[in-house]
Amino acid sequence: MSSVNSTLFHKYICRAAGISILFFFNTLLNAQISKLEVFDLVKSDSPVFIYERWVTFPDKVPAVKAREIKSEFTVRTTIHELIDILQDETQVKNWQTHVTEFKIFPGDTAYWLEYSYHDIPWPVSDQDHFLKYQLIEKVPDKKVFIRFQSVSDPKLAPLKNGVARMELTGSWLFEQVSPRQVNVTYRILSMPSNIPRMFTDPVVRSNLLSTIKALTKLAEEKNN
Repeated sequence: MSSVNSTLFHKYICRAAGISILFFFNTLLNAQISKLEVFDLVKSDSPVFIYERWVTFPDKVPAVKAREIKSEFTVRTTIHELIDILQDETQVKNWQTHVTEFKIFPGDTAYWLEYSYHDIPWPVSDQDHFLKYQLIEKVPDKKVFIRFQSVSDPKLAPLKNGVARMELTGSWLFEQVSPRQVNVTYRILSMPSNIPRMFTDPVVRSNLLSTIKALTKLAEEKNN
């Protein structure tokens, strides 16, 4: 073999080896992601399905295991209508259960703040939360991702005696799959309470199911 051909052959082998290594690590990474994304179906009332998994809550030392809930469903509406509902404090009691106080603090086109007080039935105590929402338009008019997480602001949302302040993080993913249909993926991760799960699980799951159904009904009625 000539020195030129030998050099070309060596480059080909190195490139092939590099591609093989890259493919191996991508496959391994995808497998790990898939493993981490495994949820268990815990409640359903078609077409709404609720899934759960237990993961480590971000940035907690020592580490804390927390419940992450995911629900996937379809709404006959538009992305813009769904965002309008999320930001409309006059509509919240039409789709969120046990909410007695709700306030939106506008930011700009990319974020807003939200305070919500929940009168939760026994055995769960009354709770509230203060969240920052960040909107990321992945594909204009086609795909919008909204991330939310708990923040602290003693002036806008001071702590209340006897009310548990929830620590949350999660997201909404809206995908406009046709002019009148949006696929929605909702995820929320919450710090666990001290109340046994045998009491809290039915309340959490039932509330989420009724909330999603009410949101779907409201959005579709507004567009009929």
